[in-house]
Amino acid sequence: MRMTSTAPAADEAAAPVARRRLAPEDREHQIVQNAIAFYASHGFEASTRDLAKELGITQPLLYRYFPTKEALVDRVYEEIFVRRWNPEWEEWLADRAVPLADRLKRYLRDYARFILRSEWVRIFMFAGLTRGGINQKYLSRLRERHFKVIAAEMRHSFDIPDPKTPQEEEDELELVWAMHSSVFYIGVRKWVYEQPIPKDLDRAIGFRVDAFLAGTPLVLKNARS
Repeated sequence: MRMTSTAPAADEAAAPVARRRLAPEDREHQIVQNAIAFYASHGFEASTRDLAKELGITQPLLYRYFPTKEALVDRVYEEIFVRRWNPEWEEWLADRAVPLADRLKRYLRDYARFILRSEWVRIFMFAGLTRGGINQKYLSRLRERHFKVIAAEMRHSFDIPDPKTPQEEEDELELVWAMHSSVFYIGVRKWVYEQPIPKDLDRAIGFRVDAFLAGTPLVLKNARS
């Protein structure tokens, strides 16, 4: 009885599978997306050596696309905090044909979809601890493009006197920030503290806006009377 050799099949099974070559733009995209997940899990103190190992590539290949860790971190910032920014937010907030409460609810509900994701919240928290520049750039943008607009629209809608001093301006921006950051804090509760959050986020955000507009204009009017 003739025996059939299985050696070739065994050799084939043992042979390593050739790594599929990616186009440069695909490889760069892969690196960035994996870097987002990696830094969200391990923070920015993690090394590029560990990141390359996680990606299954060599460190020299990683540096071919991003010559320094700073360049990669800047790209992560661009991908997470800039490219996903919705330019319509500013338009919604300033549209006086719509009641302010409706504008704020529409904006914050859409903004919540932008930020309430594990990688966004965790990267923002890690950046605040080790790379404050990322947070400073983002929060400066938020303050100028959103907080100041909300404050101005609130003054217009409720006949609140304009601030006469830097302190009065800071007072109203602090109140806007407190309301706005309460939405971000929902994400902190879920992905940092691992605590339950409201099942109906739109409803929760609506209550935040209603509470803000029920109290803040009165507080500011009394302070400036």
